Amino acid sequence: MSKIVKDFRGVKCPINFAKTKLVLASMEDGDILELFIDDGSAIKNLPSSVEKEGHKVLSKEEQGDGSWCITIEK
Repeated sequence: MSKIVKDFRGVKCPINFAKTKLVLASMEDGDILELFIDDGSAIKNLPSSVEKEGHKVLSKEEQGDGSWCITIEK
């Protein structure tokens, strides 16, 4: 199992979801993606979108600077 960290702060919806899908496609089952995104529509839409793709959202943590860290298991 490996862990990948990506910072998509400043990347607008739905581009951040498209980039997330590309990263997840390159990962192995059980790998962890730690993803930093902006508050707003991204935190509302991205977690449910990756779950619809069959991945598991392990956590969503507000960072205190207007961004979030989402931890996803492929």
